[in-house]
Amino acid sequence: MRVSITAAAGLALAAALAAPCAFAQAITFPSPAFRGGNTDWQVVLTTDSASNVVYALTVPEAKKPFNGPLDQTAAPQGQYKLVGVIGQQKTGLKVQIAPVKLGEACKDNKGNTGGKYGRYTYAIIVTPAAKTAGPDHKAWPTLWYGCGNFTLD
Repeated sequence: MRVSITAAAGLALAAALAAPCAFAQAITFPSPAFRGGNTDWQVVLTTDSASNVVYALTVPEAKKPFNGPLDQTAAPQGQYKLVGVIGQQKTGLKVQIAPVKLGEACKDNKGNTGGKYGRYTYAIIVTPAAKTAGPDHKAWPTLWYGCGNFTLD
């Protein structure tokens, strides 16, 4: 009896460990949207039924929000890397999302570790390919760094 309980527990543990690993290798988002940013900028990444990703980015360098499609590219397991363009000049744009390491916290510029959707579970870096100004924005920074969460809305 003792052996069968141990074997059953071992099989249950193996199944539990195998399921997240298989899911983490998928390149699609774990929920319909990602909401993130910092105290001075925000980004919302949404997916449609075909798993296409679209961004809406509000930054202090521009008066109006930017939006457009993003293509998912290869990234380490559990992380996301997307590429697209921003602004009238079609400057290259890279978006990287990675989970916050266990025992660590992602903090915004004010030191907050969470927001409307709870504790931040991911860090996000949005990097424009060039720092030049355009007709619809001031010069881009080297990058925007922030925190966020995958959400259902």
